Amino acid sequence: MSTISDADTAPNYFASLRHEEFMVLTTFRASGEPVPTTVWFAETDGRIYITTLVNLKKVGRIQKNPKVQVIPSDRIGNTHGMLLEAQARVLEPTEFPRAQFALQEKYGEPYVILTGQMDTQYPPDSRTFIEITPPTSHVSM
Repeated sequence: MSTISDADTAPNYFASLRHEEFMVLTTFRASGEPVPTTVWFAETDGRIYITTLVNLKKVGRIQKNPKVQVIPSDRIGNTHGMLLEAQARVLEPTEFPRAQFALQEKYGEPYVILTGQMDTQYPPDSRTFIEITPPTSHVSM
């Protein structure tokens, strides 16, 4: 086994997701129980971005345990492709623009409509963004 540095793999780690519309993001409860959620996402520069409501439990789970898994899926969560270990963090508001840009660039008008609906149904500060990156170290055989 050899360790591959993040610098060598980060830009290509999520390559299998680049042409996908949906993925399943799995977060973990304190008990270790996995909680899968189908999400829209955008990958850019070796990072994945999603948007979600601040008060959803997945945000709290990520804040307590940044370990996540991602896998390509269809819109109802039927998975295909390679399961990838990753880590996630909730972005600070000053970091929102790059995530917003990546998602809007990928999904276009449907994204604008969806987030517009979210913004009219919920208070302005109720939406946040999550950044997903490769794990801090990778092992290959």
